[in-house]
Amino acid sequence: MSLFRKPAKPTPAPRSSEQIIRAYENNENITRDECRILYDLVEDPWDLGSQTHYESYARLIEVTDKYIDWANIDWIVDYGSGVGTFTKALKDAHPHIRSLGIDFDRAREAADRRFGSNLFDAFYEMTPGISEYDLMRDGLPDIDLARVCICFINSTYYVFTEQRRRQRIEHMSRLIARFEARAQADAVKYLLVTANNTDRAAVDAINKRGAELVYLSRDLELASRIAQFNSELHTRVWQR
Repeated sequence: MSLFRKPAKPTPAPRSSEQIIRAYENNENITRDECRILYDLVEDPWDLGSQTHYESYARLIEVTDKYIDWANIDWIVDYGSGVGTFTKALKDAHPHIRSLGIDFDRAREAADRRFGSNLFDAFYEMTPGISEYDLMRDGLPDIDLARVCICFINSTYYVFTEQRRRQRIEHMSRLIARFEARAQADAVKYLLVTANNTDRAAVDAINKRGAELVYLSRDLELASRIAQFNSELHTRVWQR
């Protein structure tokens, strides 16, 4: 062994349910596995299913009508869908659109409780043993990527929270590329991302793909009963 090699950091012991809730309420980082568990510990994590979130997403959809031809979109990929509030708002505005949700299995259960089991037209459930990439190998619905919008709605930070910024850029780029390859198409038509200003990884990842940025705004605000979760999100739309 090299004398200059740093010893590996010990793996921290799993936190108890009480510790996870305390970290959540203090707006501290939680791991992916803890995020999954949180859906069993808190009725509505981050107030995702609140009327405030729904109204914010409804305003977002109304604004993006100028930049996304929703009438010619058949499917969205709601990545990090949470309890499905964005999908619900979009379907209320454009009932013909179908939604493929991707999130933890516990999030799917929470979505069923909040909006009913028929909200999503397809759903891929992540577990500790099943990642996004495993799901991509299982096949996709029969969809035309020229009529798809991939949506990362306030989800990129928690999806990639355990990775450094450069790794998050690579992860997100690879994930979208894998989706396109699995669907046997060149490129998705639209990408819609909302993220706070501390999460540049999502933006940098898509900027590297050669898509045209057609919309940028800071008009989406989310309010929560927990003050730390109040946020102003930057919304971006890319078109291929």
